Amino acid sequence: MNEQDSESLDSLRESSAFELAIRTAESAVEVLGILHEHGLSEEAFTNRFPVLAKVAQGLPDVPDEAAPPV
Repeated sequence: MNEQDSESLDSLRESSAFELAIRTAESAVEVLGILHEHGLSEEAFTNRFPVLAKVAQGLPDVPDEAAPPV
């Protein structure tokens, strides 16, 4: 992870909004869009936010698809 990856998530407000967006995402595609908006790669996301990565992992690939069993 480089400094630019984390620049937008340094403030509490930005990190809270990011977490809320991930937790309310309805699909893995939506999560990828959120990561792109914040300049994070999937690898950086997984390393920096392992709990949120687990949440995202349980999402269907596209909205309205049944989520895989936990």
